[in-house]
Amino acid sequence: MYNIYRYVVRKIVRNYKNKYLRIKLNGGLSNKLHCLFSASDIALQKEAYIVEPDFGWNNKIPFSDIYDIDYFNKEISNYNYGKDLMITKDKLPKNNLLGLKVIDNNINLWDHSGQELAEERKSGVISMKSTKIRVLKALKLKPEYESIVKEYVSRRLDIAMQIRTESDWKEYAERKKLSDSKESIFVSLDRLIDMIPTVSKSKNIFFTSGENHDEITSRFEKLNYNVNYFFDPKLEYEINAAINFEICSRANIFIGNSRSSYSNLISLKRAILLDKDNSYIYNYGDKIHRRVDKGLQPFAASCISKKTTIY
Repeated sequence: MYNIYRYVVRKIVRNYKNKYLRIKLNGGLSNKLHCLFSASDIALQKEAYIVEPDFGWNNKIPFSDIYDIDYFNKEISNYNYGKDLMITKDKLPKNNLLGLKVIDNNINLWDHSGQELAEERKSGVISMKSTKIRVLKALKLKPEYESIVKEYVSRRLDIAMQIRTESDWKEYAERKKLSDSKESIFVSLDRLIDMIPTVSKSKNIFFTSGENHDEITSRFEKLNYNVNYFFDPKLEYEINAAINFEICSRANIFIGNSRSSYSNLISLKRAILLDKDNSYIYNYGDKIHRRVDKGLQPFAASCISKKTTIY
């Protein structure tokens, strides 16, 4: 009886005020973050709370296994009447027949994010007051992972790159049809390495990639590059991704692929929050181009021609 009641109420409830929203995050790290931006925006607008969501690629892990949840809540409380926004599962109230306090979010998070992105991309304008920017600023790695980032940044971190040569990315590139003949989704490692000197003469390279770390390292070292990467197999895949995200964000120069939401979010954080508006793409016209869009546009031609305004 209770399960039927719970199902019916969940389907008809539209008032999220003072409710605890269970949310589901989909995709890789950057896509999950976009879903988190949406969930936070919805919760703030509707005066609700978010139940700490699961991250993880191979295994489910809570948000607080990657990020500092106390720091997150402290930062977001500035826009939430001084209240925490994210609640750990052990602190949730119990539902009862008099009313549901814990409910499943029924708003499509990816669509919510997509609508906002579409408006921003069309107008070329991003607000510093947007929930996306506020949440991005509130994301701080747990201390043990932050120390890893600081260790890499303390070295001479001239150039950081996201190299998309994974087998699944190559398959995706072969399937995807592009209207612009100058744009590429997949760029070979050899071609990418050939282009680097047009941006910087430095031989200090940090790279992030989903696979083939040893092969990539070997190719760079044969050309006398001082190359580094971070990947700890003992850590969940998305913890590795989050650490790499922060290292790339803080490098002097970042070079990525405009078709990667991971590259785009790094470029956005660098430009808006870290005063490092010197990110580049390598997937257009067999050249490396400086972005003028602050990571907003996925289309390579727009990345280098459509300026983004911050207000």
